[in-house]
Amino acid sequence: MKRNSSKLWVAIVVLLLIQAVLQIRIFPLWVRNYAPKQATPIGLAPEQLLVAVAGFREFMAAILWVRADGFFHSGNYDAVLPMLRLVTWLDPHNIDVYSTGAWHMGYNFTDEAQRSDRRYIPMALKFLEEGIQNNPTVWDLYFEMGWMYYHKIQDPTNAVPWMQVANEYKDMIPARRHMLAHALFKSGRFDEAVDHWAKLFLDAEKDRGKDWESSNLYDVRQNNLEDTLLDLLRRYGPDPETQPPVDLQFDASVKVVRPRVLLVEGRLGIPTIGCRVTVILRDKGKTLEYSPKALKTFTFEVDPKLTYMQDSLAVREEKFRREIDMSKDPKMYPFKAEEYEVEFIFEPRYASPNVQARIGSDGVGMWDARYLETVREKPAPIEVPEYAQVSDAVRRAVENPTREVEYKRVRKVVTLTRADILMLGKRGE
Repeated sequence: MKRNSSKLWVAIVVLLLIQAVLQIRIFPLWVRNYAPKQATPIGLAPEQLLVAVAGFREFMAAILWVRADGFFHSGNYDAVLPMLRLVTWLDPHNIDVYSTGAWHMGYNFTDEAQRSDRRYIPMALKFLEEGIQNNPTVWDLYFEMGWMYYHKIQDPTNAVPWMQVANEYKDMIPARRHMLAHALFKSGRFDEAVDHWAKLFLDAEKDRGKDWESSNLYDVRQNNLEDTLLDLLRRYGPDPETQPPVDLQFDASVKVVRPRVLLVEGRLGIPTIGCRVTVILRDKGKTLEYSPKALKTFTFEVDPKLTYMQDSLAVREEKFRREIDMSKDPKMYPFKAEEYEVEFIFEPRYASPNVQARIGSDGVGMWDARYLETVREKPAPIEVPEYAQVSDAVRRAVENPTREVEYKRVRKVVTLTRADILMLGKRGE
């Protein structure tokens, strides 16, 4: 019995030695080929690091991801963030963690009125950038980056290059290819939007009738191509419905009704529903840079001194009005600066189709004597990873963009002081 026990212990020791030797050989290969390019094992306990090095990274990552999902569904959002960091360090090729994590940062941190804490958006973009660098040969995260710009930030101009890269991948989900055409149209690149719909339509025509899904895809692309051409003809053709321009007679005001509570109201002279005015309150002279390059390295920390509030105000009967209460969220709205800017903006790129039918998606059919602006912009250059499966033409186009677009908007800025917002003088403080 003792002899068998001794043999067992010898076998265990030999296996451990073999494991150690293999790990010494394997670990450098993992670092070179699989380790995350930016993430570091911040916050790893010694036993977690031991398990990771011992070859159980993916197994442990899966357990932590399940745990993170539990935190999310229980509403403990803050606990999710360190879990995301651990999971992506252990398994940097888990695409779902990067896409879900970025969505969580961009959408789920909100105040009592469900307004997003937009200080987390640059963090979400940086997280997606890290995911792209670790997974350059799949389309998913390029699309997710484009979608964050298109939907959350409402910046179709900078959504376009990321979606162009995603569309280079042959295995991209067919329906998601449509978003590039929508982004091109919203950004004012109408000719390229038509070209993309035409290309998608011709691709779908090859498999038309093969099955229900193929036939439906053909119909969807045909309808979108026809609708796009009709919209352009009606808005910008020989007898455009966008003319003569609508006089918006835009105006807006802000009043502090209680400490940290603002009453914002104003007028936008478009006689139909479907308009929304964006209101932003921020530290004077400061803004958020919506770019993965806004952060040198990924971090979960936001600027605790920055106040940045953004809301969307519905226009009804040419008027808008809302009371904005920031008193319940002092961490999100710290009000540390001495002066603040309240910015009111209406731009037509994300207005409803019935509004765009009258003023155009680029605002060609609107006018205002005091607050009308013409915005000219082109996409920020992006760095495409070396191993991304993109053509040289697309790589050059997104790394050195030259196409400039323009659109019209109305914008008014009101300045308030910290004393105004906190009503310090009126309360004798």
